[in-house]
Amino acid sequence: MLEVKDYSKQELADLLYPHTRNPQSRLKQLWREVTGCPDLVQVLNSLHWNPHSHRYTRRQVAAIKEMLCLD
Repeated sequence: MLEVKDYSKQELADLLYPHTRNPQSRLKQLWREVTGCPDLVQVLNSLHWNPHSHRYTRRQVAAIKEMLCLD
């Protein structure tokens, strides 16, 4: 279960895609999931999302969890 707290992008990718061997592949997979959902991008932008930041805030993680139906 994904806890709603601040995560680095790598931590979040590692949690969501544990069976993907390569850490860079996990990051790319997370990026594709996030950017592949225009509604999520809009919500993240309203939460002051910076795509170049290395972290997601707890509010951004909550939005990702809700919009991608993660439990």
